[in-house]
Amino acid sequence: MNAQLTTTEINTVREILQNYSPAQQALATLEEHDGRIDASFDELWVEKNGSPPTYDLKSLREVTLKVLRKELCGKDDSFRTKVLEYNKNPGVRLC
Repeated sequence: MNAQLTTTEINTVREILQNYSPAQQALATLEEHDGRIDASFDELWVEKNGSPPTYDLKSLREVTLKVLRKELCGKDDSFRTKVLEYNKNPGVRLC
């Protein structure tokens, strides 16, 4: 997986999710890794779980990226709608 975000893309997402603190940590990690999603995912996984998974991390990253692309770029606007609703009212749960 060679997915990488540009600084502009990271800053755009940071602005959209400025009131959603979990996103800020992920975006900071992306910046530390020059937008490389694979390295950022691995670091966040270890931070959250304390150690690398016992299964194939590359496969997990690929599945995660596929699902994210479908949610963010697909015809279903449900994720974008949830983010917009959250930005209007940060007390609303996204999921």
